[in-house]
Order: sequence, then structure tokens, then C-alpha cells
Amino acid sequence: MMPLSNPLQWCLLVGATLLFTALFMVAGLPGATLLGPMAAAILLGVRGASIELPKRFSWLAQALTGGVVARSMDVTILHDVALHWFPMLMALSTMLAGAVLVGWLLERSGRFPGGTALWGTMPGAAPAMIAMAGDFGGDPRFVAVMQYLRVIVVVVLASLVCHFLLGSVPVPIAVPGAVPGAVPGAVPAPSASVASTLALVAVALAGGWAGTVTRLPAGPLLGPILLGGTLNMTGLVVLDSPSWLIAVAFTIIGWTTGLRFRRELLRDLVASVPLMLLSTFGLVAMSLGSAWLLVTLTGKDPLTAYLATSPGGLDSVTVVALGSAADVPFILTLQTLRLFGTILMSVLLVRFLRRR
Repeated sequence: MMPLSNPLQWCLLVGATLLFTALFMVAGLPGATLLGPMAAAILLGVRGASIELPKRFSWLAQALTGGVVARSMDVTILHDVALHWFPMLMALSTMLAGAVLVGWLLERSGRFPGGTALWGTMPGAAPAMIAMAGDFGGDPRFVAVMQYLRVIVVVVLASLVCHFLLGSVPVPIAVPGAVPGAVPGAVPAPSASVASTLALVAVALAGGWAGTVTRLPAGPLLGPILLGGTLNMTGLVVLDSPSWLIAVAFTIIGWTTGLRFRRELLRDLVASVPLMLLSTFGLVAMSLGSAWLLVTLTGKDPLTAYLATSPGGLDSVTVVALGSAADVPFILTLQTLRLFGTILMSVLLVRFLRRR
């Protein structure tokens, strides 16, 4: 990159972010509000940009992401768990075990930095995995590519499954600021109120602070999830947020990750894409085993079971489900539980492997 002043680099980054985000949203890519900023930051990073975000911004982004996850945890989850707790436990266990197995095999290949493959193969919670990878010894740049390559492949496969089983379905469109637990419907949901937005921000800050000072694993993220999820399920507080606030958190994560890219890294990334694709199809194959368990133990239809166990983004899979006759509440419940289980499992696993 030509030597440019920092203010001019920031202007270029903001402009490129708006352009890429708009293009990805029009193209219907899942996670456009994260992929757009990340693509813009990668472009500047490989050109030698010298700008970077202070670490406190990464902390804030993780805390807000935790608040968004907590927002999706409501009392309907408890109802579904009470009815199908054993099949759900079995399905979750097999999904997470499969992800760990695939991640371990990738680690053994020696093609990825230590610890990176485990973060990259954990299903769902892509922004959280990217944000936490750097704190636990992984390379967030590889994790970002692995996570979103898998999301795109899974969404395409899920759309094809729905198409061949039930006929034509809408192509999943990434909703601006789409978040885990937000179920798009025919009638647009009302905008977040000021009170619910302030409540989410307060929970994010308080939970992030508590998780940090108590040294909770991934405290800035898990603290808000535990605090906000408890308050949300008990009905004591209503958590919600406008799409722009979620986009701010995802933009920070995208910029933090993308600005770390350098030209010399691209060769290694391109060489690793075949292994990334192989791991994605391996996870999809293992999710079919979890789906079979659900069909056998709950009597759910195969399409519902497949979408509930699909290792993609929760919001994107839900959009696919809405275009079919699948049981959307059941899909949302299991995907949300897996989202929380993925975050907790990945942190505990990496900490265990470090001690070993």
C-alpha cells in the first residue's frame, strides 16, 4: 500500500466496509454484517495497512455478542428441553464430539497453527469463535475462513435438501444484523425499544466485567451470556437491540480479524482450502448421524432433524427452515443450545489441551 496517513486509511476502511457489506447482502451471503467489514479489512491488511483497533474494542465486541446470544435464550427453550431432553442431549453430544474429532484430525495434519483447527471446526457461533481464537492461542484469520466457508457450504446444502424434498424454497437472504435466535417471519418484528436496548448493553457490560474479574473462561463473552440468559428466561428483563448495534459489534470483530491479514499469509490459506472443505463435508456427514438419532428418538420428520443438527449459522438455517414445512421452534431450540454448548465446550477443551 502507498504510504497513507492513518485518518485516510480509516476512511478507506469505512468506505470499503459499506461497499462489501452492501454487495454481500444483495448476494444473500449469510453473516454479511461480519463478512463485509472483514473483507474490507483483509483488503487493506494485505496492502500493508498500519491501522489497528485497541484491545478494549475487541472486549466490547465480545460483550455485546454475548448479550445478543443471551437475547435468544427464552422460556420456550426450557419447554422443548423438558419434552425432549434426552434426544437433544444425545444429538448435541454427537454434534460436538464430531466437531472435536474433525478438529483434532486437522490439527494432526500440521497444516494449521496450533489450536486453530479446533476453533474453526466448532459448529455455529462464528463471531464468538473468531473473537476468542486469538485469546486462546489460535489464529483468528484461519478460523474466520474456516467458519464462513463452512456456513456458505452448509446453507447451500440445506437449500438443496429442502428443494429436493419439498420443492422450491426461497434462497436464504442474510438479514442486516441477523443474530442467533432472531426468527424472521412474514410480519416484520417491531424495532427494539430504547429500554430493551439499554438493558442489553447494561447486561453486556456488567456480564463482561464480571466474567473478566472472576477470570471466567472467555469471560467477556460467557459472562453476558450467563447473566443475560438467566434474566431473559426469568422474564425479569427484556433484552433486544437494533440491527445497527449488532452490526457495530460484528464490524469490530471483522476489522480486528481482517487487519491481521498480510500478503504472506494468503499462500498458506489458499493451500489449506481443500482441507477446510473436506472438514466441512465431514461435519455435515456427522450431523446426519445426529439427525438420525432425533428421527429415531423423537419421531420428528427427517427435514426438521437435518436442519436442527446442520452445522451452519443459526440465523441462516432458520431462514431455510421457514421456507419449508419443518418444525421451526424445535430447530431454533436445538441450534440455540448448540450455540451455547459450542462456546462453552471450545473454551474448556482448549484450556484442557493447554494443560496437557
